[in-house]
Amino acid sequence: MIKRIILKNLFFYWQKTALTLSLVSFLFFLALASFLFTHKIEKLADQPLNSLQTEIILQKDKVNKNADEIKTNGVIEPFNLESFSKDDAIKKISTIKEIKNISSALILWQFDIQNNKTIVGLNIDDPLIGLRKIEKWLMPKSKFFSDNKTKEVILERHFAKLFGYKLNGFYQINNQNYKIIGIVDFKEQSNLSNAQVFMPYNTALDLLGTKKQIINQAYISLDNASLPPKVQKEIENLSPNFSVITKDRLLKNLSSFNGLIYQFGNYFSLGISFLSFLLIFWILKMNRMEFGEQTKILQIVGWPKQKIRQWILFESGFIIALSLILSLLLLSAFYGSVLPHIKIGPLLNQNFNL
Repeated sequence: MIKRIILKNLFFYWQKTALTLSLVSFLFFLALASFLFTHKIEKLADQPLNSLQTEIILQKDKVNKNADEIKTNGVIEPFNLESFSKDDAIKKISTIKEIKNISSALILWQFDIQNNKTIVGLNIDDPLIGLRKIEKWLMPKSKFFSDNKTKEVILERHFAKLFGYKLNGFYQINNQNYKIIGIVDFKEQSNLSNAQVFMPYNTALDLLGTKKQIINQAYISLDNASLPPKVQKEIENLSPNFSVITKDRLLKNLSSFNGLIYQFGNYFSLGISFLSFLLIFWILKMNRMEFGEQTKILQIVGWPKQKIRQWILFESGFIIALSLILSLLLLSAFYGSVLPHIKIGPLLNQNFNL
C-alpha cells in the first residue's frame, strides 16, 4: 500500500522526478563510462606489442646520414634503420636467461614514382613472434612461405584490394614477378606495421644484392612480461649501439591527454566516481527537501518515524534503481557507438620514427 502511494506521488510530480532521474542517471553513466574509457585507452596502448607477442624490439638507428649515399630509387634499406649482423646480434642477446624467443626482420623500401612500398623479409625458421606472426593472420586459401628462397610474396589486404592484386597472381619488383601466395589481414592489429609486402628472408637479401646475413629489427619475447626494464638494461650493456624499444618508449607517442589517462587512468576513474557519488547524494538530498512539506504533514497526521523512513528509503531506492537502468542504456550506446571510434594513432610501425 505504502509503495503504491509513493509511486503515485512520484508520478504526480513527474517533472521534479524526471529532473532528478536525469541528473542521477547521467552521473552514474559518467562514473561507469570513465572506467570503460580508461580501459579502452590502456588496451589500445598495450595492443601493438601484445599482438606481436613481444616485449622488446631491437634495432639500430641510423645517424649522420650522408646525402650522397642515399638512394632514392629501387629497393633500399630505410633511411632511419641501420642493418646489423643477424647471427652476432642473436648470439649476444641469447645469453640473457630471461629471454624466451627471438625473431628477426629485414625491412626494405621499394621506391616507386607513383607509390612507395615497404617490404619485410621474414625467416620461416623464426618463432611466431614479431612480424613473423603474420602466418597467424593469413586470410582463407592463403599460404605461408615454403622456404627462405622462393620468389613468393604475401600482401597486406588493403594494399592488395586498392591495387587489384589477387591471390595466386603476381607482384612485380625490379621487373621480376613474385607469386602472391597469401593475403594478410591485420584486423585489430592494423597499426602494427604499415608494410604492404612480405617475402622470404633470403629473397629479400637478393633484392639488396648481398649474401651477408643482415637484419634491421629483432623481436624479443620474455619468460615474464614484467621483466623488460631488467632485460633492457642487460641488452644495453651488451650492445650499447643498439636502440631498445619497449612499451614505455612507444607510449611517448601518445598525446598528452592519452598518456595521462594511461598512467593515471585508475585514479582518474576513481576520482570521477567519488565526485559523481557525492553529487548523487546531494541531488537526492535536494530532491527530498522538495518534498519536505509532505514529510511534515505525515508527521502531523501521526505517521510513525519508522514509516516515514521507509518512505524516504523506498523513494530514494526507486530513483537510484531507475537511474542505474537508464545509465546502463546510455553506457550501451557509448560502448557501441563511441568507444569503437576512439583511436590513439599508430604506436608501432616498421620505421620507428620515435
